[in-house]
Amino acid sequence: MTLNHLMILAGSMLSISLLGYFLVVMKEKFYLKNHIVLIEHKDLEPGILEDIDIKHFMLGAIEIMAGDEVKVHLENTSAIKGIVLGVIKAENCIALITESQGVKNLKVNSIKKLKVISRYGKFFNRF
Repeated sequence: MTLNHLMILAGSMLSISLLGYFLVVMKEKFYLKNHIVLIEHKDLEPGILEDIDIKHFMLGAIEIMAGDEVKVHLENTSAIKGIVLGVIKAENCIALITESQGVKNLKVNSIKKLKVISRYGKFFNRF
């Protein structure tokens, strides 16, 4: 009798977790379709996002979009890894949010090399 109850409980938990996963995937697909990027970080404030002018741009031959994770090598041989917020056109810089340094504005002239590590919504581009 208890084995039967455990099987029902396990089946219920599996179906609830699959339903939850499906709903999260549908929410992410909705956000991606409507060009909404969710970035949760303690140093990210609404005032910073108001300064961002362009969220989808080209840097050389590389297409970059807000939410992409990049690694930037600067002229002074330092490297910064972070998530792209966008471009501040007036300052001619790219806004990145990093885990350790918070929001960094990098001048385009100081960028030696840029590599895209992962694209935002890469999973959903196939559908």
